[in-house]
Amino acid sequence: MTIDPKQAVFAEVLLPLAIAKTYTYGVPVGMASQLRFGVRVEVPLRNKLYSGIIIEIHHNRPIAKLRHIISVIDDAPIINDVQFSFWNWVADYYCATLGEVMNVALPSGLKLTSETKLLLNSSPETEGMSFEGDESIIIEALSIQQELSIAQIQDILDKKTVYPSIKSLMSKRVVVIKEELQSKFKSRTEAFLKFEDHFGTQVDQALALTTRSEKQSRAILGLAALLRRQKEVSRKTLYEFSDVDNAAIKALEKKGIVHVYQREVSRIDLDMEPDEFRLSPLSPAQDKALHQVKEVHESGRVALLHGITGSGKTRIYVELILEVLANGGQVLLMLPEIALTAQIVARLESQIGKGLLVYHSRVNDHQRVEVWNAALYASKLFIGARSALFLPFSDLQLIIVDEEHDRSYKQDSPNPKYNGRDSAVKLSILTGAKVVLGSATPSLESRYNCETGKYGYIPLTERYGPAVLPQIEIIDLKKAYKEGRMKQQFSTNLISAIQEAMARKEQTIIFQNRRGYAPILKCQTCGWTAECPSCDITLTYHQRVNDLKCHYCGYRQRKPQVCPNCGSHEISLLGAGTERLEESIEELIPGVRVARFDYDTTRSKRSQEKILTSFKDGKLDVLVGTQMLTKGFDFDNISLVGVMNADALLGFPNFRASERSFQLLMQVAGRAGRRNKQGKVLIQAYAIDHPVLAEVTTANYDRYYSRELVERRTFVYPPLFYLIAVWFRHKDLTVTKECAKTFEAMLQPHLGARLQGPADPGLIRVRNKYQQVIYLRVEKQNQMISKAKSLVIEARNRIKQTPKWKSVQVSIDVDPQ
Repeated sequence: MTIDPKQAVFAEVLLPLAIAKTYTYGVPVGMASQLRFGVRVEVPLRNKLYSGIIIEIHHNRPIAKLRHIISVIDDAPIINDVQFSFWNWVADYYCATLGEVMNVALPSGLKLTSETKLLLNSSPETEGMSFEGDESIIIEALSIQQELSIAQIQDILDKKTVYPSIKSLMSKRVVVIKEELQSKFKSRTEAFLKFEDHFGTQVDQALALTTRSEKQSRAILGLAALLRRQKEVSRKTLYEFSDVDNAAIKALEKKGIVHVYQREVSRIDLDMEPDEFRLSPLSPAQDKALHQVKEVHESGRVALLHGITGSGKTRIYVELILEVLANGGQVLLMLPEIALTAQIVARLESQIGKGLLVYHSRVNDHQRVEVWNAALYASKLFIGARSALFLPFSDLQLIIVDEEHDRSYKQDSPNPKYNGRDSAVKLSILTGAKVVLGSATPSLESRYNCETGKYGYIPLTERYGPAVLPQIEIIDLKKAYKEGRMKQQFSTNLISAIQEAMARKEQTIIFQNRRGYAPILKCQTCGWTAECPSCDITLTYHQRVNDLKCHYCGYRQRKPQVCPNCGSHEISLLGAGTERLEESIEELIPGVRVARFDYDTTRSKRSQEKILTSFKDGKLDVLVGTQMLTKGFDFDNISLVGVMNADALLGFPNFRASERSFQLLMQVAGRAGRRNKQGKVLIQAYAIDHPVLAEVTTANYDRYYSRELVERRTFVYPPLFYLIAVWFRHKDLTVTKECAKTFEAMLQPHLGARLQGPADPGLIRVRNKYQQVIYLRVEKQNQMISKAKSLVIEARNRIKQTPKWKSVQVSIDVDPQ
């Protein structure tokens, strides 16, 4: 709308809070011309300051008490209309608020925080006071630095608990609080050099001043040579080009020969010129699949590329990416696991060139902001996890969701609990981008969408080149134990196979979907087990740090030497995680080079890359890992894969247990025999007659899909029905159950048999809160789904407005995994 500057102007501001509304603020005189949709502003709310986004500007004065915008943060919008439409869809579909979506969507560097700062009070009543201890140190520091943040005071005192001292000083009116909005993002600067003006291009005159220093002379000649080829020369570039150090540059600066200046630079490489590379030729099967993908896109549908492991799906991605980049468009390649990023980036850079922009939670905050800004204005290739969907693309033409079946695409916390794969499809509708979903084991939802004609189905059933599918064998653990063919957790078959692979200088992957050393510590005298005091689960022992840990809340304690219940020394570790398997392999196979790849060993980006590089370079014989290993890693020399305990997957209490088991087993099996040799997969299990194991052994996806779909239809589950889970959490079990029953009573008259629960979940207590869950299974009809969502949101709002239930956390999970 057109804003009349003569009238009072108001702005609707969206804040990153779980509140189902925007806030109306007054616009100070003279500020209206700076405001427009998508620009951030600094606003007060309660006793804090926030950065919010302008959603609308109008002349409608609110009835409530009005507060005003303090300042304008941006010169240009940081989000666009399409992106905001996408935010609205995510909020609506996943029953969240727009503020919750904003909180998840924006990188933290664009979400400003109110940081409390302390200043000395210059009031006469504070004069003559004496202070001791921490208070004295704080006062002295404030007298020097004028103002200090809480974080700075913690550093000065070298302690976290500083509030008692601050509260005491405030009560004495010695200090006052200042609220100031702090930006987390700081531009990166780099040092550049140029010759001082009076030297110009007269290099000989400069050299005459440096006859006694070879390094200084080398620096002058290097700078002159570089400036003939480029406009600016960074200090870092000169160091490398001329083999000089900072001392030489400092000396030249002191002599007035060169001028050193700082310039803002990007943290990301925007050079899209590819290095020299040669793409491998497409196989006939790949070429056919590529044409089928394009045909599906021409029909306006999503393309599901069902390519078996080793079939070369990435090579097809490259062809599609190159075509879009040649047209100046943007591409988003989504990956389920951060650990995959380095390998995929290296592969794509060798085939496409530099300029890939990476966006996920382990990219530092400054770089995330720069990638965000690049999405607004540049045509680039973006690689990221599910959060990359929220980048403000300016010309998105292609979205590729690799390993589309992976549950890592589903957000668990905080709200919104969105699915990255499904949200990508919606984003493509808003942007006009084409979508490719790729997987060796497609999700039932995606495969069913092909069956109904919503998606196009493209099978790729051959491995690239001479590679063939691995030989898969099931090892009967009951029989192996009975016949004495077990050594610790390993069957003799598996041990022999590892040794044979080592003799051939080939590598092995051991898959165990449980980290730590042992999941149970138990007293053999009284039966006591080490349990988490905050969660209904046993503590896992981690031998490396000698700690018992809870993998849900993070609680940890030292491993007791005697039973705390009866004092017995007969306490035993039961079960085996990746840490114990690593130790067992070292004991059973002398000289083996083994490492672990799980959450405990890959917490940093560098540790992930170090382990994977060592394995790729042949410095390891065996890699033991969790399901992180199943997600698309491609190594040439793996001839053997061992699965330790398939029963733990098959018996998981979830309607998706069979689907996840099939996907995990097929994915991990696919790591074996990736080039010109057939690999071998040994799966240890007790339930050897389970249908999933038979389907995995024969790599029969179609048989698995047909059987699983019949079961889902029989028991009213997705993809044939729409599922919503509503969770209730409170520190009191009685309150939790009563609240859940009240909620169910509100919905029962409207939804009837579609409701299931309230019921106890697999874990009743997590982080000292008791849980109950209600499931809604609804027909896949838009009108019925909308009605069910409206009823759920209305019931949740009524619960939150009831004083008795106000402290109960009610969480809605649409399409739970």
